[in-house]
Amino acid sequence: MMVHERDGFNASSTRKLTGRDVIDFVKYRQLTARGALTDDDFAAAVLGKPRA
Repeated sequence: MMVHERDGFNASSTRKLTGRDVIDFVKYRQLTARGALTDDDFAAAVLGKPRA
C-alpha cells in the first residue's frame, strides 16, 4: 500500500510535467500480480511520462 500511495502522491505533484495526476492503475496491478519489485523501474512504468 505504501508504494501505491507514494506513486499517487508523485503523480499528483508532477501533473504540470506529465499532464496526468494519477498513476496507471492497470499497469500497477499487473506488475504487482507478477511480483515485480517496487523499485524505480516500477515507478517509471506506472507514472506518467514527461511531456516533450
